[in-house]
Amino acid sequence: MPFEWNTTEWNSPGGPPSANTGALDTTTVIDGILPTLHADSRADLVYWTEGDLITWMDEGLKRLARTCGVFIERDTSITTSNGTALYPLPERQDATLHVSFGTAGLKPASMLELEMRSASFQTDAGTPDHWYEDGQGWNVGVSPVPTIATQLPLIMTCWPPELDAAKRNTFVQGPAPLAGYLAMYAIGKALGEEGEAEMPDVAQHCMARCEMYEQIFQRYYGNAI
Repeated sequence: MPFEWNTTEWNSPGGPPSANTGALDTTTVIDGILPTLHADSRADLVYWTEGDLITWMDEGLKRLARTCGVFIERDTSITTSNGTALYPLPERQDATLHVSFGTAGLKPASMLELEMRSASFQTDAGTPDHWYEDGQGWNVGVSPVPTIATQLPLIMTCWPPELDAAKRNTFVQGPAPLAGYLAMYAIGKALGEEGEAEMPDVAQHCMARCEMYEQIFQRYYGNAI
């Protein structure tokens, strides 16, 4: 039988998923699926390694981030400089939702719209009132071009910090039912691998359960942009 994760958090007194959002320790997810993988401990895993399970969970998180807006962060790593219009987007950025110049919100615009306003919009100096994304690179731009140094905070949908086999990070900020999603995803990947432990019917069931989780998350958080 496939693993059954306790999903009573959806109906807990705390309310919907956002009320149960916090730091999920992915090591507890692995602890929970070991019996399904016929192991009492990580050292007892025969057909897979702990690193495999971590890699699959990270893959699942990235898939979920592309599917719905579960992971949204405010990034303050960008600082403007005099005469510079373009700035590299944060590494984990998926879609930009809002940009501010200091504390002043900027309006989104396409490069075509800004070019219609001024053919030299990438060099015109002044106080920025619009932001755009550079189609030639992974950059966010502001127009007019700033003349002072200030923070350029942006709100973005993103991938959570990477889960890696070295376990430099084991926590994910997300709703409690995310544990069930990661469990199903890791089990589905493990049992879907060719080999002696392959169980394609169970693997297919697990991935169908993941799709069910994604649909629920989409209804609550909306689609990824």
